[in-house]
Order: sequence, then structure tokens, then C-alpha cells
Amino acid sequence: MYNLPCCRTGIAYISNVAVRENFRRKGIATKLIEKAESHARSWNCGAIALHCDMENRLATMFYKGQGYKCVIVPEGAKWPQPMTSTDMRFNFMMKLLKNSPPST
Repeated sequence: MYNLPCCRTGIAYISNVAVRENFRRKGIATKLIEKAESHARSWNCGAIALHCDMENRLATMFYKGQGYKCVIVPEGAKWPQPMTSTDMRFNFMMKLLKNSPPST
């Protein structure tokens, strides 16, 4: 499952990627991310971003393996913020997208 709102200012945002525990390690998350990136490309977005729980090392490693990098959000920037408890900390991760959609 994922939510991908409309691309604004050339950057799409992914939220709420989740795969049920007994279905993990089967390539489902990779397919979800590929689909989200394909949508972003079709909207002519140049980049795609997400927040990842800093404590979830496996998710962080997964996104890095997909080409996402941790970036520092400039002070005053208006990025979506995860709706969760105030004590959780997140990495803001972003990936630049190639111009053409991948062939399927």
C-alpha cells in the first residue's frame, strides 16, 4: 500500500508504504516504489521524496538500495510532515528521477 499525492513543484511525495510481515522479502515493496516512481515520471516530476523512521534501519537500507538519499530540509521549507507522535524522528529521503518512464 502507498499513497502518492499529485506532484507539486516537480517533486512527488510517497507516504505510508507498508507490506504485511508475512509477505515481506518477496519484492512487493520494490514493486510499490517502482510504481510510485513511474507515476511521478508520468507527471513530469524530477524527483520523489519520503520520510523514513530513523529507528527502522531495514527500511532505511531498503530505500538507500532503491537509490534514495538522506537530505537535510532547509529551514522554513514547507514539506509534508509525518502525522505521528512527537518523539519519533525521521530521515527525509529523496531520489532524482530519470526523464523517461521505465519500460514494462
